[in-house]
Amino acid sequence: MQGFDVAHFHTVWSPFLALQALSFFDGPAVATFHDTPPQNLSGRILRELFRLLSRLLLPRFDAILTPSEAPQHHLVPGPGQKLAIFPPCTDLRPFFDARPQPGFRDGHTNILFLGRLEPRKGTILLLKAFKTLRETNPSMRLIIAGAGTQENPLRRFVEQNRLSSVVFVGPPADVASWFSAADIFCAPSPYGESFGIVIVEAMASGKPVVAAANAGYRTLLTGEAAQFLVPPGNIKKLAEALAALAADEGLRRRLGEWGRATAPRYDCRTLAPQLEAIFRDAIRTHNLKVRNAI
Repeated sequence: MQGFDVAHFHTVWSPFLALQALSFFDGPAVATFHDTPPQNLSGRILRELFRLLSRLLLPRFDAILTPSEAPQHHLVPGPGQKLAIFPPCTDLRPFFDARPQPGFRDGHTNILFLGRLEPRKGTILLLKAFKTLRETNPSMRLIIAGAGTQENPLRRFVEQNRLSSVVFVGPPADVASWFSAADIFCAPSPYGESFGIVIVEAMASGKPVVAAANAGYRTLLTGEAAQFLVPPGNIKKLAEALAALAADEGLRRRLGEWGRATAPRYDCRTLAPQLEAIFRDAIRTHNLKVRNAI
């Protein structure tokens, strides 16, 4: 692995591709760490393990990045090293004026979940909250977009509770059209989030967001939007937040406008020049270390 001006490694303590590639590369290197373990016993054990590994791995890098402050609590940089925050980014242009998914602007209040169907994403929490909501809000519909290991248990829950207004649409080919069809986006992940690119996409689509107040999502939803961060895992608070937004069209519109105004800071056209500057600084830092070692 030679001939590159700089290499960017992600979650390099994974024993697979990143760590193997690093062992064959001796040039300027940048690392990004995403891991944010849960606040339980296994999470505490993982954080201690990450601290130990980071003492060994981080001195090799010329720049160390995290998407937010969340992963920094279990990273131990070497002498003279600094941890920098560089959020993920994407091309948000498709989200600003996308057409709604056909058939879903029919008078229902649409709540959208988009993500992997796995425990970390908290889809079952949203389903339980939605079950409560439907008792007093029959016009609500929950759209679940994604696939994963929990899909069959989630479908069984819907069937057992006769939640006919829950729609599974699978992994979407056109993500922007589903955001456009939604009235509210919900991200109930109780743990393990260092950022939340789907929240940025919802913001760019002009949609208000109800989300778990995990370490990553708190960095995105600020100001008035922060009132719809709910305690992770709290089904009652999740249902209350969704009900409050569903009942207030003016508030949904206001939060949607805030999202559209805020999202461009996470657009790739905004952040790409900053990443290029990080790479250039890493090359200078590496070259300086090489000269000092001679």
